[in-house]
Amino acid sequence: MLKLGVGREPFWLDVARGVRLQFRPISVAAILLARSVAADVLQAGGDDASIKAGVAFTRSLSHTGIAAWEGIGDADGNVVEPSPDNIDALLEHWPVFDAIDRLYVGPALIRDTEKNV
Repeated sequence: MLKLGVGREPFWLDVARGVRLQFRPISVAAILLARSVAADVLQAGGDDASIKAGVAFTRSLSHTGIAAWEGIGDADGNVVEPSPDNIDALLEHWPVFDAIDRLYVGPALIRDTEKNV
């Protein structure tokens, strides 16, 4: 059964100790943009192109999906907002990248295979 209107409101995920991110639900447009970004990385080729494409896919969805966060600051401890540069810096922390990939990106892709939106 195709379920319509499931999870259309922003939601919070704990991605590291003391760090919470608020995400927008993943839209069709966000998936298409992420696919395009990943395809560009694959076309560029090079060592580990498929791995880099996967990173680009998750990074793209993070850019469109992260609406707010708590527990994130600059090197001086000042609170920072989720800008593209700050999101990129956050994604350089492996545990956070992994949590976003598992808790945000993965379930959206599984929902697609289950024919659920």
